[in-house]
Amino acid sequence: MKNNALLKWFLLILLSLIWGSSFILIKKGLTGFGFIEAATIRLMSAGLVALPFGLYHFRKIPRQKLPLVLVVSLLSMVIPAYLFCISQQNIQSSVAGILNALTPSFTFLFSMFFFKSKYYFLQVIGLVLGLVSSVFLVFAGSASSLSFNIYGLLIIGATVCYGLNINFVKTYLADVPSFSLSAVSVSFAGIIVFFLVFLPGQEAYQNISDQMVPFLALITLGVLGTALAQLLQNKIISISSSLFASTSTYIIPIVAILWGVVDNEAFSVRHLISMAGILTAIIFIRMDKNPFGHVKIPLFLRKIKARVIS
Repeated sequence: MKNNALLKWFLLILLSLIWGSSFILIKKGLTGFGFIEAATIRLMSAGLVALPFGLYHFRKIPRQKLPLVLVVSLLSMVIPAYLFCISQQNIQSSVAGILNALTPSFTFLFSMFFFKSKYYFLQVIGLVLGLVSSVFLVFAGSASSLSFNIYGLLIIGATVCYGLNINFVKTYLADVPSFSLSAVSVSFAGIIVFFLVFLPGQEAYQNISDQMVPFLALITLGVLGTALAQLLQNKIISISSSLFASTSTYIIPIVAILWGVVDNEAFSVRHLISMAGILTAIIFIRMDKNPFGHVKIPLFLRKIKARVIS
């Protein structure tokens, strides 16, 4: 039992270090490639590593659910990968790491809006706090001056995809083995973006030998930050719980900030306040009980929800 506890903590820290380092690797990759090439190299390398496992586990997924797995691949990897690369051309890697912590907020928001009707008061407070903190961070920009940085909204868009994907998997793919789902969805991502290599104007792939450091950064990002990270997360869940695995959300921004400091990125008090607000929001959202009781979705939101579902 003690060895199992040590293993899960070791894997959690390792996963947090890998995911927390993803943002600096994206930054380094973008020094030699455009956002399309960078995201494509990342996803292709991840898909190549996962493909042997994906081919084996492909038969374990019901045929009628394969289109849903494709949706998971788009929401959890393909769309966010390009959004992060576009955004990080204009914002710091540390800011991207902090905004990435909004994922639990949007997971809760989609769960509240589409799948539930009652919620704890502090969870709703946490949702509002997380969104306000993210807006504050976007206005903080990538330097000490207060200015609106629209590219931060792309990171928020990526976390929206993550939050929607988590609810999508829980609702429609809960009966699919997690490793099979990960292997096939990562393989799908690699296959999807493979065709982007042939788009006009993608000459950067022909000069990879001149951009070896950025190229290796993106390969590392794909193999470790996408393919291996999926495996580690599934292993952690299998020996502990999804709640314990989600603890990495608290560690990832810290790792991203440390890498940013090492790379001489500016870090102001506003960044610190925003991170504290987002992490506090995560604590509130993950509470399963509190003394303030439940709250209901406002009537006008329930009417919108009914129209959307119908």
